[in-house]
Amino acid sequence: MSGQTVHRRLLSVAAATVSIALGASALTGCSDDGGESKSRGRDLTALRCPMVQSGQNGGVNQYRPAENAFDTAELLGLELAEARAKAARHSCEIVVSREDGKSRPVPIEIDPARIYVYTAQGVVSHIEGVGGGL
Repeated sequence: MSGQTVHRRLLSVAAATVSIALGASALTGCSDDGGESKSRGRDLTALRCPMVQSGQNGGVNQYRPAENAFDTAELLGLELAEARAKAARHSCEIVVSREDGKSRPVPIEIDPARIYVYTAQGVVSHIEGVGGGL
């Protein structure tokens, strides 16, 4: 083997080793708190309601969570009536888009205070989205 081929192989092995080590450290959390990783900041993947318009980008309305917005994941596992009451406390409305495995007709206009959910036997089982629109 030429020296250049050996060098490339060593670099690829070294890169793979670093990649594996970084992946393992990301999975374990690498924290100083005895193995428990503490959340820092808010969950950027949370579906929050209500939303408020924050401007436009290329002629398209942009939205951000309102001051009184809550994480709609809090509705999961609640009876529909209880979920509706909780949403109403934040000025949001729940629309059931799928009930017991069957799709239901839903409004298609954008409403940043509307939460689309699936229910199973009267319990919220999935949050489909916030705002709507096609």
